[in-house]
Amino acid sequence: MFVYFEYLVYNLSMKKRTSYIIIATIIVVGIVLDLVSKKLFADYFLTHNNPIVVIPNFFVFTFVKNTGAAYGLFGDSTVMLSIVSIIFVVAFVVFDIFNHKNNWLYVFGIGFIISGAIGNLVDRLFLGYVRDFISIKLFSFVFNLADLFITVGVICFLIYMLVLAIKERKEKNIDKNNNEWWRGSKARYLSSKTKSIQDSFAH
Repeated sequence: MFVYFEYLVYNLSMKKRTSYIIIATIIVVGIVLDLVSKKLFADYFLTHNNPIVVIPNFFVFTFVKNTGAAYGLFGDSTVMLSIVSIIFVVAFVVFDIFNHKNNWLYVFGIGFIISGAIGNLVDRLFLGYVRDFISIKLFSFVFNLADLFITVGVICFLIYMLVLAIKERKEKNIDKNNNEWWRGSKARYLSSKTKSIQDSFAH
């Protein structure tokens, strides 16, 4: 499994211009999909009270005005979360400017995270709450596409960072072993030279 993720990190790369185009596309398309889906379900549930059952007792569409964070966390914190979201988006943009990588996992991670964060930020700034409409009965919370985008982005980004960390650790261990081998070889060489000199004096 690690070899597969390592392949994704080090072999699936692209040109820098292409990576920025993909990030921008993910952000724009993600925001549009998120806001349009919220609008459609909000309008629908203005005149309908019953949830839309997709899979009985498992997956339904409903409508909730969420004043908290993703997945219903930290309720009644719209102002604070709006400020945090703005800082969060700016921080990720700055991070990308100075640490940009032309890799699919990195690109999708950054794109989806920023897309989801902006999608929910628009709701908080203009409505004072976030429109959630997806309910999975295994969980107690209701969420939206923006939350889903953030989750996918975080997973991609964490896989990318984890593989990098493991790779760097492996390389350090290889360097350490090489240095130890070199020191050992040097010591053996000096020891053999010293012995040769001693033997020549003895004769």
